[in-house]
Amino acid sequence: MSSVGKAMNMMSLWPALVNTLAVLATVAVVALEDTGWALAAPLVPLAILMWRQRRTLLGAPRGVGGLGRYLTARFLLIAAAGAQLFVAEDLHALEIAGTLLALGALAIEPVVRSANGVAVPYASGFPEHEPRNDAAFPYGWIFPLNLLSLIALLLTGLAALPLILVAVALSALSIGLALFAFVDIIRRIRTRHRFQANLFQTLETMAPVFYIYWNAPARSAFQVTMWLPYLERLGVPFVLVTRTVPNFRQLAAVTDHPVLLRRSLTDLDELIVPSARGVFYVNNAMRNNHMVRYSQLTHIQLLHGESDKASSATPIIRMYDRDFVAGQAAIDRFEKFGVSMPPDIFRIVGRPQVEDVDGERGPIGELEERSVLYAPTWLGYQAETNYSSLGAGPAIVRGLLDRGCTVIFRPHPYSSRSPELRAACDEIREMLASDAGSTGREHLFGEIAENEMSVTDCFNAADAMISDVSAVVGDFLHSGKPLAMVSPRTGAEEFVEQFPMARAAYV
Repeated sequence: MSSVGKAMNMMSLWPALVNTLAVLATVAVVALEDTGWALAAPLVPLAILMWRQRRTLLGAPRGVGGLGRYLTARFLLIAAAGAQLFVAEDLHALEIAGTLLALGALAIEPVVRSANGVAVPYASGFPEHEPRNDAAFPYGWIFPLNLLSLIALLLTGLAALPLILVAVALSALSIGLALFAFVDIIRRIRTRHRFQANLFQTLETMAPVFYIYWNAPARSAFQVTMWLPYLERLGVPFVLVTRTVPNFRQLAAVTDHPVLLRRSLTDLDELIVPSARGVFYVNNAMRNNHMVRYSQLTHIQLLHGESDKASSATPIIRMYDRDFVAGQAAIDRFEKFGVSMPPDIFRIVGRPQVEDVDGERGPIGELEERSVLYAPTWLGYQAETNYSSLGAGPAIVRGLLDRGCTVIFRPHPYSSRSPELRAACDEIREMLASDAGSTGREHLFGEIAENEMSVTDCFNAADAMISDVSAVVGDFLHSGKPLAMVSPRTGAEEFVEQFPMARAAYV
């Protein structure tokens, strides 16, 4: 998208432009009377509207789709269509009915969208309960139907009878779908209310021993999934608790264990059943303090990886009862960053995620074909915690290709948040695709390396790794394979001093 387009999006100028053009089109219809220009004028804002919504229109509707978008402009364009019919003296009973149906179908859109927002998902994976988390059909189908009805109305000047019948039929179908959506929404809400009313009793019967509490941005489910196999081995019932609809959907899609959505503070009260002993956390999300306030439970921080980043040794950890760490280095990290901690908060539990990490095939210098994993981290939340090497990523990968290496490219999932890092990732993927086509080397990147393969799969497919200050470094050390770390800001000696894991790497 161009910088002009981004600016217009930020200032909501597109709706204002389309609305203005729709007003001018209505005036033109009246002023120009029954001419070709009068027929064409409303098509200009309509074309812009459709271009702006092209992704919604070209793909299969998902969720509520485009419901309620450009609503004012579409009302104005229906008025323009009515003005066309009036000026052409074609405003008869059928045309009036078609116009009124189109207005009614359009007026229902924001109501359906708002009602759908009330029918939020609530639970999955609970025995003997069939949840109604999703709509019976994508309500977004109403949007293209109304848009097609509008087009038919605007073009009635070309073929009045067949097109007005099309407009009437489309608007009637849209209203029918909207009514079906309302019935579905009511059923979803009633099912959720029944479940909520019995939740405490349901949890008492289920008797969860602990909860996994999670709140995180998009593309973060890996924070939980890396721990699930090991928490399952405890052999006791547990429930995953989320605070937002996107987080709920992410976890419900990757596990069959019970998942609950608890959006408000008071929603958490019902989790405190007699069987519950503790809560596990896998990040330091701000909303964690909503759960930590239940002092009768033991609150345990696991985090989602061991690294030398400052975020791994934050004072926030003090609010938990226990901090489970991989080893003494994690404890020493707090002292290194000047963070005093209660001496009894730490428990060394190792790093179970490395149990399936394979060792080297042999000395890398003796291997005929070498695979190298490039696994850079992301920018971080502050400039001082930006440890990413992706700025130099294309040059790193080019160097590997020039040396005849097969490359496995797995950037941090958050890399797509930054335009600069996203561009670097795209350049690397294009570079690998081009090299694979010309040399036949089977590089692993994109969907395969980033989603289909686990981090451990990537470790095991590689003979060496290049990374930066990232949690993957600590896990990869278990393989005993060669490791290089990129220092984006400091010299090698200072880098090793700041980040002790680099002692085991080439810098």
